[in-house]
Amino acid sequence: MWSHTVAILMGGKSKRMGTPKHEVLLSTGKTMMESMLDFASSTAVNKVIVGGDIEGQRCIHDRRQGLGPVGGLEALLMSNIDDRYLVVGCDMPLLKTETVQPLFVSGDAVIFSGKEKDDFPSSLPLVISSDCKHACGAYLDSGGRSLHGFLRELSTTVIKRPKGIEQQLSSINTPEQLDNCAFE
Repeated sequence: MWSHTVAILMGGKSKRMGTPKHEVLLSTGKTMMESMLDFASSTAVNKVIVGGDIEGQRCIHDRRQGLGPVGGLEALLMSNIDDRYLVVGCDMPLLKTETVQPLFVSGDAVIFSGKEKDDFPSSLPLVISSDCKHACGAYLDSGGRSLHGFLRELSTTVIKRPKGIEQQLSSINTPEQLDNCAFE
């Protein structure tokens, strides 16, 4: 078990899904959020929800509204709950603990490489240090909003993506994507 915190991002409007993604019921009988809370509990000693409220869970609200995942990261990093976080989306219910373990190395930000040789690395899952909080605030102050753009600003460690994990790293954004998922 990792000795730090899993942060689950749940902001966003879920326009393509048509309903809040964290409430979407999976074929397992659990919601996406319940699935991600199970993942967090089996992965790290602490967990926190970023960008909304889930009853019975520790939750952090964005300090600045409407800034997307980077706004959520700013709130997380400024919270001082921990000094390292594994950041995942609430829409990644296929993610497994053993998949993210290679990210648990030192570095300001640690991410998996892209699918193809020339692809930009994946933005989530992401391990990030609280040392990045000032860089995050400065990036938002400069008008930056893209998570990829923010990661380009950091000293990022890129871990080679293990084969066969593409579906686990995918965010489920539409009912069609949900229908194509194989849950265990």
